[in-house]
Amino acid sequence: MRSITDEDEQRYRRAQQEFISNLGGSAPQEIIIVILPSILTILLLSTITSVLSNKTLINNKIVRNFLPIVEFIITITPSILSLTILSDYTLIITLVIIITIMINYSIIYKFRNKLSVNINNNLNNCKNSGRKHFLTNFRALTNILTCICILAVDFKIFPRKFAKTEIYGYSLMDAGVGMFIIANAIVSPQTKDFTSNNSNNSNKHLRVIRKFALNAKKCTKDTAPLLILGIGRILAVEYSDYQKHVSEYGVHWNFFLTLAFVKIFISTITSAISSRFALISGLWILVMHEYALNTKGLKEWLLGDTPRNDFVSANREGIVSVPGYVGLYLVGIALGRLIYSTYDNSENNNGNYGLMKRFGVNMMLLGRKVSFEYTKAMVLCVKLSIIAPQACGLVILNNWLFGVSRRMANFGYCAWVITLSTILLTLLLLVEILIDILIFIVTDGSKEADKSKDSAKKRKNVKFDDKFMNDCSNKDISEEINLKCPTIFQAVNYNGLVFFLISNLLTGIVNLRIKTLYVNEYNAIFLICSYVAICIFSVFIFYRYNIKLKL
Repeated sequence: MRSITDEDEQRYRRAQQEFISNLGGSAPQEIIIVILPSILTILLLSTITSVLSNKTLINNKIVRNFLPIVEFIITITPSILSLTILSDYTLIITLVIIITIMINYSIIYKFRNKLSVNINNNLNNCKNSGRKHFLTNFRALTNILTCICILAVDFKIFPRKFAKTEIYGYSLMDAGVGMFIIANAIVSPQTKDFTSNNSNNSNKHLRVIRKFALNAKKCTKDTAPLLILGIGRILAVEYSDYQKHVSEYGVHWNFFLTLAFVKIFISTITSAISSRFALISGLWILVMHEYALNTKGLKEWLLGDTPRNDFVSANREGIVSVPGYVGLYLVGIALGRLIYSTYDNSENNNGNYGLMKRFGVNMMLLGRKVSFEYTKAMVLCVKLSIIAPQACGLVILNNWLFGVSRRMANFGYCAWVITLSTILLTLLLLVEILIDILIFIVTDGSKEADKSKDSAKKRKNVKFDDKFMNDCSNKDISEEINLKCPTIFQAVNYNGLVFFLISNLLTGIVNLRIKTLYVNEYNAIFLICSYVAICIFSVFIFYRYNIKLKL
């Protein structure tokens, strides 16, 4: 009886392996469309919060404590449904969300005088001071969508077109790997390094040595946990006989090891070369990587049936893809430098809207004086909108010449990741602009209401010391509400690697305990929702108590 059970288990493992193998991906536009609901739900949440932001509701501690659950229902549930049972109706979901947002905006504008005056964008919150909210949303969405996909892919309700491709093609999970690299790169210390290097040669050599020593120390501190996690995952997979998709990274390699080695190479490169040249360095590495793949027999060795009889050959996918991810990381640094250089930090620190501060321009056009206003957010949108079609052109060219392959992390794949990342960053920035308009509507209406109340109190000559004290205490409560960035997104971003580790551990536990291929769609949705909720609210507890785990 024991041998039959073992045979059935091995048969199931093979079926599970075949279920996630030999896939060709989807059309690139499908990937953008399926992510749209996740982006729009941020704006939807902001409008719903504003509609409910009268003083009676916001001052209610029960409502405030249940706000993270409301955020989960509004922002996470549509993402799960869009990636699973409702994947064929994503455009309809998007349309419904847009219509709901428009209705909410109409309600907010009509009843703006009755909404709370204490809506704020968390500029005075120590954990969010100086943060770029659209970057927080981008990084959190990358983590959350990755979290959903790595478990959902093992269920039949997850469309095969979104799973990782075998060799060439576009897929959501393929893009998620590269976007994880970009999400780390755009907030790396190199993106904020705008110091001048104008000094004599003797000091320059000394400065390079010191920089290399500091980078080596920081690199050791940052990569040690990743290496430990990578090695730990190897041992756990071998010990538990967990299924392995060899063509993904190799026999032993995994994404933790890739991320660790990418950080090691980035630390070495940025010690010798200024981060100002990150774009040139990244493109040069990607070009050389593509050259080696196509002219030095590297592609044939990688995709061939060469025996995996040593560590290098056994893990050739993971090892060969590292240069591509290094180049992608450097381009991500250049993208981050573009974003941070557009910001004026002094404005953010002074408590203004930063990117939302308006600038006026007067000019003569056809003999008439024309004036208009713009914000730095608009400038950044234009910059990102220029980058996206250029990267898209490179994708089309490389797809025609060499193909787009996540397995090799070639030039076409990296260009595709940059295209998708810039599109998502642009959309998230547009969402932030619309939320700023929402904040303006609410606060402007609240000011008008306060003026009318003050004038009425003066006419009646009524003392309102108690009312003033209540408003002050209410302001402290409502300052916790951030319309631009959901609290659960901040929590995920606060302990990003911990969130990623928890999701990997839970995915392994579910696959070891449950035969996911035999689960019906309703139970599968319940399991995925429960799993994502555990991952998010685990890090939310850390965030609530200001616990940042250094992994």
